[in-house]
Amino acid sequence: MTDLDELRRVLRAQESLAPDPGAVLAGATRRIRRRRVTSVAAVTLAVAALGAGAVGLLNRGAPAAVPPATLASPASSAAASEAPDAAKVPPAAPAISLEDKSWTLLVWSVRPHSASLHYGQDSRYGLDIDVQDGTAPGSVLPAKPTSAGQLSNPKTVIWQDGPQRWIRVRTTKPVTAAEMVGLLAKIGTKPPVLASPLKSLQVPAGQKVAAFSSEPETNTLVLCPDLEADMAPLDPGCFSLFVFVTGTGESTGEVDPKDPLPAHQSRHLGGYTLELNSSYPNKAAGLALLDSVRLNR
Repeated sequence: MTDLDELRRVLRAQESLAPDPGAVLAGATRRIRRRRVTSVAAVTLAVAALGAGAVGLLNRGAPAAVPPATLASPASSAAASEAPDAAKVPPAAPAISLEDKSWTLLVWSVRPHSASLHYGQDSRYGLDIDVQDGTAPGSVLPAKPTSAGQLSNPKTVIWQDGPQRWIRVRTTKPVTAAEMVGLLAKIGTKPPVLASPLKSLQVPAGQKVAAFSSEPETNTLVLCPDLEADMAPLDPGCFSLFVFVTGTGESTGEVDPKDPLPAHQSRHLGGYTLELNSSYPNKAAGLALLDSVRLNR
């Protein structure tokens, strides 16, 4: 078995835990995922991988509800005291993280009304933290558990974290209830730090951040004019941008006739490739967006 085969085997083993990027990012990245398997697998084993999700946490124990307008913004709803800019790229990281050095952050991602973080350990196990606006579905704990007796399934724990937000933590690692409570105690409100390549870009007029993910060597961005609209499939007024290491996922150039963003443009910047997808009427605006991209390296 080659090293690459082993990488793919590990990725498949962790696939069930991979963060659900939701309808928005699923529509935008369905072509890219097929061609980036090798890249993502390598990043996963090197303890750096993939995900998608836009909301953070209030300070623990704060009883006040968060105004819906703030929750709807694509940046963390509690990462700063001022209202976040819906067109800021990169957006603020969610104000939640696992403060445990035995787990390594692979990716954080944000989208309207939700955020996700994905961690890896020993190239074997994964752990997800998902934050979602609203009332959690089904039977959930009223607050973050503090004792093992509160957990019916230690590998998946869901609790209501305020009137308009709930949190789910799940792991592929075999853990006891006491071990899971210990992990939950290490979840704090400090935003995660992950040095990804995208530094800045000029967002086209009228566009807002619909989805963003940050990996060590990759960024995925979706911009749309209406964040509340049904974007599955994506509205043709949207843009999607992918930043990745050159040679790890070049497009085949194929165009799906049903693709709402069929105009594909790309360019190289340093050791990275930028791929911009848009509708044909927005092709010029897409080129201008590509020209505005600045990277951290």
